[in-house]
Amino acid sequence: MTMSAGCVALNVAALDVGDWAQWRGPRGDGISKETGWSAEFPDGGPRIVWQQNVGVGYSSTSVSGNGLYTAGWNDGHDAIVCLDTQNGEVVWRHTYESKKFDNNHKGGPASTPAVDAGAPGRVYFVSRDGRLFCLNAESGDPFWIKSLTDEFGVEAPSWGFSGSPFIDRQTLYIDAGRILAIDKLSGDLRWKSDDYGVAYSTPVPFNVDDRRLIAAYPVYGLVIIDPASGREVAKYEWRLDNKVNVATPVIDGNRLFVSSNYDKGGVLLELAGDELRVLWETRRMSNWMATCVVHDGNLFGFDKGVIRCLDLATGQVQWSQRGLGKGTLMAADGRLIIMSASGELIIADATPNHFAPSGRAQILEGGDCSTVPVLAGGRIYCRATSGQVVCVDVTK
Repeated sequence: MTMSAGCVALNVAALDVGDWAQWRGPRGDGISKETGWSAEFPDGGPRIVWQQNVGVGYSSTSVSGNGLYTAGWNDGHDAIVCLDTQNGEVVWRHTYESKKFDNNHKGGPASTPAVDAGAPGRVYFVSRDGRLFCLNAESGDPFWIKSLTDEFGVEAPSWGFSGSPFIDRQTLYIDAGRILAIDKLSGDLRWKSDDYGVAYSTPVPFNVDDRRLIAAYPVYGLVIIDPASGREVAKYEWRLDNKVNVATPVIDGNRLFVSSNYDKGGVLLELAGDELRVLWETRRMSNWMATCVVHDGNLFGFDKGVIRCLDLATGQVQWSQRGLGKGTLMAADGRLIIMSASGELIIADATPNHFAPSGRAQILEGGDCSTVPVLAGGRIYCRATSGQVVCVDVTK
């Protein structure tokens, strides 16, 4: 059911540098090209523009035009929510009955909405129980709703579907153990890959030697897929006994890094033709849920509760910093934008020399902040698992 505030003229603009319209941004690399924002906080901390509660969950935020999209759970219902980026007011809320899915965590939805700024704009979202929604970005009304398990024959994972849909050109890609390629307008299945076990990760398109490919990280490990046919190009086994690979593949040219928690660590692989070759392995970067970013030949990320910088060429640790818990991060303009597990927003230089914060402020209260912050249009959007969303002004 869609409930609209009916008082906001929403602009779902064509994507520009200020938009962050899907999981890990337009390229799926966790890096924004936005410049000109302030990496230093004034005395007393940065200005809080607005706050809003969207319900319990782990969904990050997507921004297109003046619409912010996320999801949360409350009182037996999930809600896919659109907020006005200017004031935080609810533009619309599409609700549906759902369990909380609070198995060893606080529950709520985990997928991040993907926004297609076409005419009309569309928002795609995957629920924990495997419903794929295509909603009108301006009103929240459904264009169509599909069942991944019933219509596409995939297995529901133990903790519910958590990976996000990713839009590339005319196709929507979803890693559901089988990688699904779905026509973004009709919702029709174009192809589905072989079965690689259940998945909680998000697939990422990338280019190597003029080839367009898809990198996915289901329970089997890293899988490279041809997006035209769904044919397997290459794969490398990197699995856990508990079948939980969560982080998104990190891509740097023809090198791909994947990582898992529970002391599994990470591995950097090189794609040469149709073969994946190991460059190095490490136990010093075990991603829990937060995915790493690459900047200037260095890999930055959370090794469980320790943030580290690794030399991407060798896997050697450049520096480590404790005290932030199992946080999350993205990058922009040569800086890391970090959210600690306790709700502290930190800006730090993305340098291999040392951990160098230029701004720190307690933004969210209550702890349990496992959602990656998002920079878009001179504002950073932070979200706690409790559902509190905070908009922070970092314009100069």
